[in-house]
Amino acid sequence: MRAQDSASPTPRRRGRPREPGVRETIVGATLELIAEGGFPAATIDAIAARSGVGRNTIYRRWASKEDLLADALGELTAELELPDGEEIRPLLLVWISELARLFADPLYGRILPGLLAELQRNPAFAHAYIERIVHPLRHRLVELLSHAQSRGELRADLDVELVADLVGGPAFLRLLPFGHPPVSEHYAEELLATMWDGIGT
Repeated sequence: MRAQDSASPTPRRRGRPREPGVRETIVGATLELIAEGGFPAATIDAIAARSGVGRNTIYRRWASKEDLLADALGELTAELELPDGEEIRPLLLVWISELARLFADPLYGRILPGLLAELQRNPAFAHAYIERIVHPLRHRLVELLSHAQSRGELRADLDVELVADLVGGPAFLRLLPFGHPPVSEHYAEELLATMWDGIGT
């Protein structure tokens, strides 16, 4: 009887390996369809056809169309990252600048009207969008503001939740068709300078 090898064979992975770049292709096709025809145009069939994959390929990566839509839109905010261990004022300047850059992007401008309507119309999508994008970003900002407050960089009586609204709200408002001037090159510096007298120590 032959002795068994001491090393067990490497188990074989079931199924076809995922092709590199497929996720990026699907996400890109999703954003293109939303920008061109709004959220109703971004059906699973249309996304599959535009990206050149099958429906099953999409559903292996996302449990629902709403999850895919939220993930695709999350790519637009992927650069809104804030590190630890820095003074709050330069961090806020980076945050406002990145928001202004995002809101000035023509692609985001084309997507926004449909996004606001879809958030009202589709509760499943609204839940996915809020949980995957809005809450993590807002939690991170409030966390940094709270840490800065505990270090004495911000007023002790400050409502950091309100400050989080003030940081992002004005740039978003200028994106809406209400006749406001566009976001300028020095918008971030001007907004932060206006806010700082009220929030800084």
